[in-house]
Amino acid sequence: MDENLYRAGVSLVFGGRSPIALACANQLASRNKVFLVTRASGEDLEALVGDAPNIEVVVANLEVVGESRRVVEDIYLAGQEIDSVVFLQRYRPEDLANFAAHCAVELWSIAECLNTIKERKSLSRNVQALISSSPAAEKVLVDQSLEYHIVKSGQEALARFYAATLGSSKISVNTARIGSVVVKKRAISYWNSVPNVMSGLMGLAQSGELQTSEDVGKLFADFVSANLSGLSGQNFSIDDGFSLRDGAQLAKSALEGTPINE
Repeated sequence: MDENLYRAGVSLVFGGRSPIALACANQLASRNKVFLVTRASGEDLEALVGDAPNIEVVVANLEVVGESRRVVEDIYLAGQEIDSVVFLQRYRPEDLANFAAHCAVELWSIAECLNTIKERKSLSRNVQALISSSPAAEKVLVDQSLEYHIVKSGQEALARFYAATLGSSKISVNTARIGSVVVKKRAISYWNSVPNVMSGLMGLAQSGELQTSEDVGKLFADFVSANLSGLSGQNFSIDDGFSLRDGAQLAKSALEGTPINE
């Protein structure tokens, strides 16, 4: 019998100060020890994490080759096993031409992490990995760069590759596209500055409410905690059904406050 199966299970969340990553970490912390990976720590992040005893902040510069591997190896060297890993890290370059760093953070650090988990995990242990993607993986978003679109498409290709090649190691890899209609606290002033847009979109949302970063973080946590070992290589959208309908018509209806069928 593999004694490593009895090691404490932990969750690994990449994303630092991202409201969605914080919400995901807090949700997972009710079930597991959580390691929250961030580029830089500080009093502000400690305040955001709060008094959650099950969340440990780990500082790692994912632009540097080997940092993602170090984070994973430290967990296994401490006698723990990774049950789930969520990738919500984003690179916001001051210079959009810095494509290598963008890829290092949002692509190669993910590959490095998954490869290291494969090397170190117990053979019989299931691991769930979920990568945050974007509608930009298949659609052109006018407010995003070429580099952004390439990286998001690359994330979904990376997920398919690892779903196909790591399945025999009991590692499931999926992607989730976070839609544009997600309300974040730090952007609430923008949403409120556009007349009728909040009420208009709320009327179009299938749930009747606009999703918040907390809602999305909880969905990520619930997904990787469900032990869906037979589900891998899939992509789904977290956007309350908005991607199923015509975006231009939705935007027009939201701004005008008119029903979608008018």
